[in-house]
Amino acid sequence: MDLNMDNDKQNIADPIDIGRLKEEIFRRKEKLSSIEELVKTQIDRDFPTNLWELSERELDQEMGNRLSFLNDDIDPRPDPAAITSHRKILGKPIVFIKRIIIKIAGAYANALLEKQRRFNEQLVNFHLASFIRFRRNEKKIAEIEEKLKTFEEDQEMLLDELEKLKHEKH
Repeated sequence: MDLNMDNDKQNIADPIDIGRLKEEIFRRKEKLSSIEELVKTQIDRDFPTNLWELSERELDQEMGNRLSFLNDDIDPRPDPAAITSHRKILGKPIVFIKRIIIKIAGAYANALLEKQRRFNEQLVNFHLASFIRFRRNEKKIAEIEEKLKTFEEDQEMLLDELEKLKHEKH
């Protein structure tokens, strides 16, 4: 029976140790800027992100990453130099035929793809402007909240003074 009690005492964590552990976990979390940094490799597939569960810092980073991704892919037109083949024998003729097809279809496709490129560019600029406006509004809200807090403190002080004056009259 004494052995069980000793074991139970050892399993109960000291509140100070728990506090230190929480602080250490928080410090480590703050140091990591991304999952890639944590696993020390590039992740090759997308995983759905529940944006509602992200902290403010994580949400800012996610918005920046998505804007960068959109910005990198503004131009949807294919790059002829990117056309390759991994086939040893038929690779060069296949690449040649693909490049010819792209040139022939390019006259019509380029008009459509240029329109899409302009749309993509405007969309990225719109999202960036929205993000900047959002940041400015956050700052304004913080300033208003600070003023409101000051007004509430002043109101409380005035109400206390009013109560004192009422008691002095009676």
